[in-house]
Amino acid sequence: MPTSYLHLDLEERRKIARWRDAKVPATEIAFRLGRHRSTIFRELSRNRFVDAELQHLSGYYALP
Repeated sequence: MPTSYLHLDLEERRKIARWRDAKVPATEIAFRLGRHRSTIFRELSRNRFVDAELQHLSGYYALP
């Protein structure tokens, strides 16, 4: 039988964004949320914005 999982909700994404701004490591974020660290790493890479010209806008955005 396949394993089911829960998607990150908006509140969890907002917590991730706050903790990333506070320079909390992804493994610590995973521990605090009770999620696997690969879930957090995937989320951070999926919703990351990088722009060489507008570097002040680069970073993680808590988008659903």
